[in-house]
Amino acid sequence: MLVLEYVREAIKNQKQVKAIKPAVKKLDIIAELAAALAADSGWKKAFEKLSPGKQQEYAGFIGSAKQEATRLSCLGKCKPIFISGAGLNDKYK
Repeated sequence: MLVLEYVREAIKNQKQVKAIKPAVKKLDIIAELAAALAADSGWKKAFEKLSPGKQQEYAGFIGSAKQEATRLSCLGKCKPIFISGAGLNDKYK
């Protein structure tokens, strides 16, 4: 009986063209990445062209390093991949 109620509700929502909107996650950008993007407008444009998932991949990878020197090293290693528009893990696909 409960399933039937859910089916009827789903049909009603479909007829009313109701849609579920996914929640938008806020992107957490660490200070080093923010500074690098502010310093280089070309790099900022390349970052903005990436999908939100790829942006999150890069921000998470760079932010996962504990020391500032390591974060800067990760930033330098990611830059060529980043500018090409590829995701961090695209080489495994």
